[in-house]
Amino acid sequence: MTRLAQTLGLSEFQSDILDTVRAFVDREIIPNAQELEHSDTYPQAIVDQMREMGLFGLMIPEEYGGLGESLLTYALCVEELARGWMSVSGVINTHFIVAYMIRQHGTEAQKQHFLPRMATGEVRGAFSMSEPELGSDVAAIRTKPSATPTATTSSTARRCGSPTAVAPPSSPPSSRPRRAPTRPTRTSRRSSSRSRRIR
Repeated sequence: MTRLAQTLGLSEFQSDILDTVRAFVDREIIPNAQELEHSDTYPQAIVDQMREMGLFGLMIPEEYGGLGESLLTYALCVEELARGWMSVSGVINTHFIVAYMIRQHGTEAQKQHFLPRMATGEVRGAFSMSEPELGSDVAAIRTKPSATPTATTSSTARRCGSPTAVAPPSSPPSSRPRRAPTRPTRTSRRSSSRSRRIR
């Protein structure tokens, strides 16, 4: 496949991330994409590897366990993933949309509850565009959450057993203790070997 155009002025850290993602696409996605696409199989093994690499936390702030990278880095990574298989880039894109909305508009309690688990990929964000007569026109969605005197309802989804975060605005944080992130922080990743930056 043709290589993508090079972006000038990237930091060494950004270049290392892109080199790692590019190698992953060439090694794991391109050889398997056609078979998975034709069999209509969800790419669970590829998604699991993306989780291990830390790609789900690419733009989540470091304070919540992510890499805190820029939109440019994110866009270049998605471009590489789409070069291998567009469907895989969609997994990251929908996750990014949900994480971004929580980061920008969520309460601090919601950020503390969701973003650390989203940064590790333990919980992945997604949205559904599935309504009769809807197609892919997101603006035409008519389903809305509804409040009751005792609770707010929301939709949740599962794809191949993987949890997907969909939270109503008033969701309280869970009472279960959070696990501390086990991946190195962005600062320590810069000083570590290349293989530890994004695996």
